[in-house]
Amino acid sequence: MAGPRICTSCRVPLQTDDVAIYLKLVSRFAQDFLCIDCLGVKLNCGREPIEKLIQHYRASGKCVLFR
Repeated sequence: MAGPRICTSCRVPLQTDDVAIYLKLVSRFAQDFLCIDCLGVKLNCGREPIEKLIQHYRASGKCVLFR
């Protein structure tokens, strides 16, 4: 059995939302992931806009990654 997924940059354990937003914004075929903080750095936007997107996708009920 595979262990928990970890951020490839800072090595923290990833939550479901970390993986889902990475799949949504970067690549649906990703095997390695960044946490929300590191993804915010990579996308040069910080954490807050990414958290707002997660809330939006979850509230819309249209994205299977956020159900």
